Amino acid sequence: KMNGGESHKARRREGRGGIGSGRGSQGTLPYPAVGETRLAVPGFAAGVQAEYARRYAADLERVQQLLPETARWMDSHCHLESILARTWRGGGKPQVLASEALVDVYGLVASWPAGLDGCICNCVFRRLSKPDARVSEWGWIDENLHIFAIASSVSHRLWFTIGLHPHDADNWDSAAERKVRDMCVHPKCVAIGECGLDFFKHGRDEAEKQLRAFRGQVQLAVELNKPLVVHARRAEDLCMQVLSDLVPRHHPIHIHCYSDSVRHALQLCEQWENLRIGFTGSITFLPKNRPKGGGKAKAKIDSQLEGPEHTWDLLRCIPLSRMLIETDGPYMCPEPFRGQTAHPGHVHRVAEKIAEVKGVPLLEVMEATRESCRVVYGI
Repeated sequence: KMNGGESHKARRREGRGGIGSGRGSQGTLPYPAVGETRLAVPGFAAGVQAEYARRYAADLERVQQLLPETARWMDSHCHLESILARTWRGGGKPQVLASEALVDVYGLVASWPAGLDGCICNCVFRRLSKPDARVSEWGWIDENLHIFAIASSVSHRLWFTIGLHPHDADNWDSAAERKVRDMCVHPKCVAIGECGLDFFKHGRDEAEKQLRAFRGQVQLAVELNKPLVVHARRAEDLCMQVLSDLVPRHHPIHIHCYSDSVRHALQLCEQWENLRIGFTGSITFLPKNRPKGGGKAKAKIDSQLEGPEHTWDLLRCIPLSRMLIETDGPYMCPEPFRGQTAHPGHVHRVAEKIAEVKGVPLLEVMEATRESCRVVYGI
């Protein structure tokens, strides 16, 4: 069942983990590539990894054949720390451990399709992703700033954001504000967030602390003229209130992993001209044809926040020019790789689903979402 909370349920089921494999921009074979970290496995498991690598490489070859060589796209939102270190609930599943080679960031980037310009890595947890994690996302970015430096062989495909997720709102204080402010100086830091409100996984009794952290980061984004990445679940009125009170109409905003009402999405688009709505791999869990009960009727602005029909209505009603594609990797890996670790090399599958539902060419989706990434992030 697909509903407004499907993305969260999908996250709990699938978690974060290692990477698949595929062709890099230089025509390399599926990773792991020469010189990167490898996972020592028995012969059987090595065969499973090889088969997964073959499937991933075949998928990249397929999509590149659907598009001209000039086609470009971006993964506008992912979490590299969790992708690489497998610090998500699904990172320890047999499905992930058996089929995905453990790679470093260089092997990951080498596996991406030629048309993928890169990704925007969100660093939004001051606390550990899980108890046995070595570092938090904030610790990871501190240790890995070198990969974003000009001298790095992968920096041309990597950008990052800094902020504090609503799940970690307790950790918003003066030290956190200083950290975000200081990191925003980095030339590869393109936004503040994801930050916001989440009353899907949290009770309304936590509203005050979430609002404090959200308002603080929104004010900082406006002050520093940085784009804002918003995480909002079941918080339409409060989210609109905070944004209306604090954010100028021209300010760039990315509403990440959207699953709330169609009406709210359209209101957001109407009020902020440079606001874009992000969709993840969870939309690929839709059936190929419009869900039963939807018929040929026009998409409904007031549809309930449940069922695949709601997701279908979101994709039909929101203009393509206001959309972004994202993986939110390692979560919600798109079909046909559901349950594996999502990473930027899978984001074309999100674009393909949008094209299917809207009945437009895939290239049109790639061009529109790539332009929206420039509008919001300037890249």
